[in-house]
Amino acid sequence: AVREPSAQRERFSASKQFKASPGPTLAGVLPGLVAISATRSSFRRWSPVARAASASFKLFGPEGPTVLLSSTLIGLSTGCAVVVFEGIITTMEELREELPLPVIAPLLGALVLAGIFTAFGGKEGLAGTDIKSLKSYAAAGGPEPPENWPLRAAGNALSAAITLGSGNSLGPEAPAATLGANVAFGLGQVFSIFGTQATLDEAAPKGAPPSKEDCELIERALSGSKVVASLPGKDLDKLLTFFQEVRIKAGDNLMKHGDQVADDEPGLFVTKTGELDVYVPDGGKEKKVFAYEESGQVVGELAVLFRAPRAATVKARTDAVLLSVDRCSFEACGGRSEGSMARINQNPDALLASGAAAGVAAGFNAPIAGIFFASEVVRPGDDNSLDLTTRLLAAAVSAAVVQSFLPGGPAIKTTNFSWDGGNGELFFFIVLGVLTGMIAYGYKKIVASSRDIITWVTDQGVPNIWLPIAGALLTVLISLVTCARVQFDGFGAVNEVLRDASEPLGEAASNLSLAPLIENRGSIGLFGALPLLALMVLKIFSTAFSSVSGLVGGTFAPSIYIGACLGGALGRMIEGAAIAHSAATTYIVVGMASMLAANCSVPITSVVLAVELAGGASYEATLPLITGIGVALYVSAVLLPALLDGLDRDAALQRLGEAAEDTGL
Repeated sequence: AVREPSAQRERFSASKQFKASPGPTLAGVLPGLVAISATRSSFRRWSPVARAASASFKLFGPEGPTVLLSSTLIGLSTGCAVVVFEGIITTMEELREELPLPVIAPLLGALVLAGIFTAFGGKEGLAGTDIKSLKSYAAAGGPEPPENWPLRAAGNALSAAITLGSGNSLGPEAPAATLGANVAFGLGQVFSIFGTQATLDEAAPKGAPPSKEDCELIERALSGSKVVASLPGKDLDKLLTFFQEVRIKAGDNLMKHGDQVADDEPGLFVTKTGELDVYVPDGGKEKKVFAYEESGQVVGELAVLFRAPRAATVKARTDAVLLSVDRCSFEACGGRSEGSMARINQNPDALLASGAAAGVAAGFNAPIAGIFFASEVVRPGDDNSLDLTTRLLAAAVSAAVVQSFLPGGPAIKTTNFSWDGGNGELFFFIVLGVLTGMIAYGYKKIVASSRDIITWVTDQGVPNIWLPIAGALLTVLISLVTCARVQFDGFGAVNEVLRDASEPLGEAASNLSLAPLIENRGSIGLFGALPLLALMVLKIFSTAFSSVSGLVGGTFAPSIYIGACLGGALGRMIEGAAIAHSAATTYIVVGMASMLAANCSVPITSVVLAVELAGGASYEATLPLITGIGVALYVSAVLLPALLDGLDRDAALQRLGEAAEDTGL
């Protein structure tokens, strides 16, 4: 089986050729601008960049430029890493085409992979670099990463590039997202972004801890407040030990309007004795607006929660005693500060999500889908608008870097993605959603059975190192009867299905003929319903076994191809119908997105990715797109598990939430 060169070389980045940038790009200009904006220089008054820096200080607090810089660094570094990752895959594919029999390349790649695993002492030697592990390392009180973590991360990326470059039946999205998350984690280590969670010794109480009565007073004062809500588990015990007593005399200022509060300065106060008056600017004077006259009142919490400057001047009317805690101690106890870099410091999931978003944005040339992917798969807790801002910037910069070296453009080549059949045609898209949900449910069962087979084989004493070779061997055997159409080649196989469906079936073709399976790639108007369904089934088995055998890759791209075959088969069958209907290419795109959503539990990402990959060809077709996705996800994740597995609704939804673990992340 020899593949047609014109069809075999299409990559998901839309081009295989590296090129020099023709001029300044966002990736080249933006880091410099951000770096300049973070510099406090004497030229601030005149420079537009300096004015941007000043605005960032006002918006994000004193460390605002650091937020922008960290996001840019994540995007820039991830984009460069993905360019290298893509370059290795490109080189591997070029070497594959030089083989006397390219169809056996997956087997050769698996042999190289076995060598890498051996060098690391088995596949377990590369463990600990997935997003779930990174989240545990970055969390307060979490385990330490392995000493050779950077080497493991590089080994995993290289293993994925070899797996995909040699043509094994997996996809690039999980390696790209994991690569981005590891880059973000690495930058966090280098710049101590996670450092506040490991500084309890540095933030040790500076004096005697408060008495039992004082602790009870503080606990009553803070009960139900945002301060407690921002602490892990809403547990005050650790924070109480950091409060210190502060005494001021009548007439002295406790705080002054507009003052910035350093990390180690008293930030939040709880009144114990005495009376305080609150003043705000009123023209050129001060106006009294409030008074603290009771014990147990909270003063100045904005400085701790939001790193905000003092909003008012507070003066002691009488001698007063207060209990205070600084922001450094608050954050060291796991408290979350918003509006600054500390918000990212204390929410490591958000930083890792930015890296994952950057990886997917760069890998698929789909920055918007990357942002939603991170939200649906990484699922960072306590997300806020600043976290989303870092994700947006990281995704944009990484995509810009990749486009500077790998020319952009829609990865999926379709010119006829439109909805032409009217509302009545929604019935067929509902049918497609039901069928897709059933296939996705079946795919998960096949994966589970394949995993059981792998477990049985290892129990018989077969070394794990041989399992990837077995997975690659199955892909090679299937490739021999499909002209290598089940092998990874970016979106080349998907585009072949789209090109074929762009023309009606030829006179010599039939919906029931399997002959096109062995035809050279690049033909048009040959694939009917039956060969597409056959390709779908064969792709399911090759992907399922590859994913559990130890080969490194994700299931997004295979899901897209499986859905394309199913949608194309239904589109071919409807072609001869007398009713008005959309082109088969529309069914292919809807099938792709529906299968991706049902297989990987990423419905929003699926909608956005389908539109982005198709180059925004037709936004009016999003209604059938959403219809197919919604039905497919419900059938695969809720209906069939309830009917066939006996799961109740809550158990089915829990399984749906855990489905991302099967994407390779």
